[in-house]
Amino acid sequence: MTDFDDALQRLQALIQTGDVRGALAVLNARTGHRFTALYRFDDDVLRNVWFFDREQPEREAVEAMPVRASYCVFVRDRRATFRVDDADTDDRVADHPKRDQIRAYCGVPLLDDAGRMFGTVCHFDYRPLRISDENIALMEALAPLLQRYSANAGECEVDDAALALGEAACTSGPSANRPPLSAP
Repeated sequence: MTDFDDALQRLQALIQTGDVRGALAVLNARTGHRFTALYRFDDDVLRNVWFFDREQPEREAVEAMPVRASYCVFVRDRRATFRVDDADTDDRVADHPKRDQIRAYCGVPLLDDAGRMFGTVCHFDYRPLRISDENIALMEALAPLLQRYSANAGECEVDDAALALGEAACTSGPSANRPPLSAP
């Protein structure tokens, strides 16, 4: 069995037991990215459903934001995996509002049973980073499992209290020279 197969089996086991955040932590450990998250689209708002921060693992959520202010917009609009290794050198994000803050991003679309995109699973970081093709393939293999779990969980609702906690965590977490963390 390959490393990829082992990782996929471990992720499947976590998802099947409902430990989506644990699965995000395992995914994150395979990359150099600080953040790994699952977001859902709520019309023009991007809402955090599950979140993992390698440097602050106790942080469980980040604030909601307009979809267009996030790199997740590229996944949504293209309905495909979108990767940025270094935002400073990637012309596709030249005019994007997060370019100066989030330098690396890789997001994979999440579709419901009817083929409608409802969100993304993504890695992101403040510094430029390359993600391996194997880790992208692992995210893409994990996406259908997250879709099924989300369908069983009833559309991944995030209540106002959870969002408030996420906002509080974001405003107290980042260093003073960075704006509060929001979606990538």
